[in-house]
Amino acid sequence: MPVVTIDWWRGSTADTRATTVKRVTEVVAQGAGCPEEAVTVIIRETDPAFWGRGGALAAPGAD
Repeated sequence: MPVVTIDWWRGSTADTRATTVKRVTEVVAQGAGCPEEAVTVIIRETDPAFWGRGGALAAPGAD
């Protein structure tokens, strides 16, 4: 069933990730008309040094 992938910058807490997974699961299950158990949420954290926005690195000079 539904798979949601969230990409965000590294540094979130376990509590933030857990809350996000719970809330996204609830909304997607309601919208898709499926049980929450059928929803998969994947969170991928990326270091800002490897994230570009507006043609520039989000954390220029970071290595």
